[in-house]
Order: sequence, then structure tokens, then C-alpha cells
Amino acid sequence: MKSLLLRSFLLMTIAYSTALSACSAFLLRGKDHCVVGFNENWKTMPGMIVVNKRDVLKRNISWENLTTDNLNSKKQWTSKYGSVTFNLLGYDFPCYGVNEKGLFLVELYLEETSKVVNPKQPNMFWAQWIQYQLDNYKTVKEVVDNLNKGPNIDWWPNAPGSHFFLTDAKGNATTITLLDGKYKVLTDKEMPMPLLCNNQYKKDFDKAKKFDFLGGNEKFEYEKSGNWDDRYNRAYYMLQNYKYDGKPVDYAWNILNSIHAGEWQTVIDAKNMNLFFRSDLKKEIKKIDLTKLDFSKNSTVKYLDIHTEELGEVNQDFQPLTLSKNNEYVEKGFPIGYDNKEFGTSETFAKLKENIVKFFSNILPN
Repeated sequence: MKSLLLRSFLLMTIAYSTALSACSAFLLRGKDHCVVGFNENWKTMPGMIVVNKRDVLKRNISWENLTTDNLNSKKQWTSKYGSVTFNLLGYDFPCYGVNEKGLFLVELYLEETSKVVNPKQPNMFWAQWIQYQLDNYKTVKEVVDNLNKGPNIDWWPNAPGSHFFLTDAKGNATTITLLDGKYKVLTDKEMPMPLLCNNQYKKDFDKAKKFDFLGGNEKFEYEKSGNWDDRYNRAYYMLQNYKYDGKPVDYAWNILNSIHAGEWQTVIDAKNMNLFFRSDLKKEIKKIDLTKLDFSKNSTVKYLDIHTEELGEVNQDFQPLTLSKNNEYVEKGFPIGYDNKEFGTSETFAKLKENIVKFFSNILPN
């Protein structure tokens, strides 16, 4: 009996933690529109939106580099493109973002993630790996073509990883999953709808095929399908039934709110390069006009708190990001991102904060 109770408790814990770290991403596209939608479903989190410059010399940072005295980097690059990213863990460690060419990349929790190891490439902490792609590539194809030439993704220690959803300004979409030691890529041809949640794409799609909107025998009752596990079906149904009305951004928000609104919500109009966002603490929708941002080498790395009280277009509300301000987000974000309360008071975390200052002292001012 004790064994049965323990097993039930463990199963409940796994299910609960999976729900906490769940997300949804999609691309609403057509002849006249190309709109990305993303829900970050987890918990109330601190975070900042960062304007990243082009022409910045960077180096790879692994978990070992972050938490030990080994600061040696085996890879360097200079950012080709500026970007706007949403960062829980501080500068250069985004959860997702879009660059000035319209490439969007986001990670979504996936329990069965493995590790891909190329002995010729160094390890790179997963969040910086996202920034690396945004720094270097402008299309989905470029990212995919260079996967095996790029750094190995270094996940959190003793924790599952994620899969990735990518789109570009031309309306291309792809998912990247790490399974059995290899990158598994699904392109548009293998993905009937550009939509991803927290299962492997085929698993969710195969379940949805039983419904009539995909040719199945079971009637899909949208009004009654409000459970957490219905997110993929509801989003697919709404994406399939969109008739262009000149307001695809509004429709993207409707989808996000219909499939369980996230604590962070983002909509990107890739044709007009406008980004819209809001948080669970500040629910008013704000706008960033990406075409008005200065990504040049001589500009300043800037940030805006994701829970900003500013309204409307917030381009002018970004402030210079300093090492001390970045440290505030590192202090708050890493223990939450790691999902480890003890980590925040550990010697390892103290070393991490010390190393981050060293890594970015040539980029961020004191």
C-alpha cells in the first residue's frame, strides 16, 4: 500500500510539474499575414525584455563555465543581427526572442529531451544557444542547416530539456527536438499546422486526427473543450478556421487567451515587425516597433522590465542595461528557472553571479 501511494504521489508530482512548465506557440500565416503567438505558462516570473546589438563579440558559456573557475571558451562569434529577447536569467540568456530579420525562436518544455553531443563543438547553456541562433541567422533554413555545425546544447543539471519552435519573416516554420542523441527536425511539409505545445508534434497531431476538423469521426465541441490537455486541439481548430479579416494580430490574441493565457504572452506581426506583449501582473497590451529600435554597434544594450507599467508603444521606455541591473535579474531569475530554492543560497550560485559579471563586463557598463 505504501508503495502504491508513493507511486501515485510521484505520478501526480510529475504531472503537476509538467503543467507548470507548459507553453504553446503557433504561426498564423497567409498571403497577407504572418503572425506568431506564444504563451509562457508556468508561474509569475520576473524578467526583462532586452534590445541586443549587432557587431558584439561574444563567447560560448556552458554550465561549467557559469559555476566553476573554468572560464575558458572554445567558441567566439560576432552578432550579425540585433534582436529583442525575453530574458528570465539575465543578459544573453533568453527564453525566446525575435531578431531584426524576423527570425523567431522559443523553447518549450519537453520531458523526453536528450542531449546531442558533437565532440568537435563546445557546450553552450541552452538559453545562450537561443541567443546564438538569433545573433547569427535570419531564416529557419539557415538555423537548420547549421545545427550540427553549432554548439552542443547544455541543459540544466539533472533536469529535462526542451524542444524548439522557429519561424521566419517568410512564413516558414520548423520544430527542433533532441531525441536519441540526434536533432529531429520537422519542416512545413511534415507539420500540417505550425503549432507546438509540450508533446512531440506527431503525438499531439495523431490525437487530434480523431476529430472531424481533421477528417475524424468524433465531433469537436469547441465550447466544451476547455481542459488543459485540449490546448493543441483548440489552437489547431482556431488556426484552421481563420478567415482573413485584416486583424490577424487580434485573432492571435484570441487564440492565446482561448488556450489558457500564459504568465508571459507575446504576439509578433512579422510582416510589419511589430511586437506586442503583456504579463500576468500588468495585463495591458504593450507594443514595440522593431523598425524603430537602434541595433547598431555604437548603440547601448537596453532593457525594459516585462511587468512595466508603461502603456502603448514602449520603445522610448527602454533603459541602458548595466552589470548591476543585470545582476538583479540574475539574482531573481536563476533560482526560479532552475526550479531549485536551495540553489539561490548556494556557493555555486555565488560563483555563477561572479562569473556572469566577468563574462559581460566588456559588453555591459558598470
